[in-house]
Amino acid sequence: MTKYIKRKFVAILIAFVFILPLMPNIPVGATPATRERHRQLEQQLQATNQNVREQENLLAGTRHEMSQLMTEMQELDQQMMDAATALENIEFSLLATEIRTADAQEALDIAREDYNVQMEVLRTRIRVMHEQGATGLMDVLFQAESISDFLMRWEYIRTVTQFDRDLLERLEAAENEIAAYVEDLARARILTEDLHFQQDLAMQSLQFAMDDRNEWFARLAENEAQMAELLAVFEYEQQVAVLEFGAIQAQLSREEDELARQRAIQAQNARLARLNDFDGQFQWPIPTHAFSGRAGSSFGMRMHPILRQYRMHTGIDVGAPTGTRLIAAADGYVRFAGWSGGYGTTVIIDHGNGYSTLYAHNSRNRVSTGDFVTRGQHIADVGSTGMSTGPHLHFEIRVNNRQVDPMRYFPNWQG
Repeated sequence: MTKYIKRKFVAILIAFVFILPLMPNIPVGATPATRERHRQLEQQLQATNQNVREQENLLAGTRHEMSQLMTEMQELDQQMMDAATALENIEFSLLATEIRTADAQEALDIAREDYNVQMEVLRTRIRVMHEQGATGLMDVLFQAESISDFLMRWEYIRTVTQFDRDLLERLEAAENEIAAYVEDLARARILTEDLHFQQDLAMQSLQFAMDDRNEWFARLAENEAQMAELLAVFEYEQQVAVLEFGAIQAQLSREEDELARQRAIQAQNARLARLNDFDGQFQWPIPTHAFSGRAGSSFGMRMHPILRQYRMHTGIDVGAPTGTRLIAAADGYVRFAGWSGGYGTTVIIDHGNGYSTLYAHNSRNRVSTGDFVTRGQHIADVGSTGMSTGPHLHFEIRVNNRQVDPMRYFPNWQG
């Protein structure tokens, strides 16, 4: 699905790249329709952007949840490993207890057997003594041949009796001790088995939690894949909307530029219509300074001061300090304002009826191309830009694009 979307997007992109430049400009009259389409595509682009943002947030949320779940699963896995280790230790303890119990039971059996053997010996001796009566013991004593023999026989009888009594007590104590040890082991075994049962339950609980997390993670992974697929669809729609919006925006820009151009032409024609009755009456362009008429500054052939060639001087030069105000000689619109080769910073004003004026070598222009200016308006400052030997105004009057002597129109401005 994603590869299909990418291939389709690439195809659309190529179509826009190659077809868009060939699309004809829509007439200015179609601009409202283009604007409406522009508005619709803008809304569509905003909607697709919103879809992409929302899907990105959902996908980020799912991935964050998957990350947290993965952390929980790692912790559960560690807990399960710890629980398994604990269960192994419990099983080892249980086995060790069973071994100790078996050994203790064997020792208890031996102790009881020893006790029973000794008790049988004692019973036999008592039974013989009982059969012989008290005289039997007395006979043993009275058969003594001397006092020392009597005492020795008495000590022997007392020692044997005491030995039997001590042995029986030791055997009984050993039996009781071993029996108590066997009981302790039995209780320990019960406790260990209970601990084993509890640990086994905990292990099962951890395994259940792990299975639940695995199932949950699988569902999230499935959702994540679906969300990523849906995001790819939204991104494709977004890219298509961007291309369509870019195309309509470019079309709208062209239409607006065309509309602005036509309006500018209309405004220019309107201004020219106002100038159609211009009769060639000009105002002196630099009121503070008169034309000196010195050599080389008049209209006509002269030696160029920089090129040192004899050539036509197409205007007049009026000397003045840098920054002196220059004014428009008559109403008109600025045909050109900028740098013009040897003229330097220049302003050309169209006054209508074929008349235009040029103001060159300016230090700064105060108007821009397309501006409408009125007679006497400040349009530039005197300078020495371009091919100039010092600050002055180079002023031309043109009639039907041919330079004429400006002093024809200013007979009283020659100093």
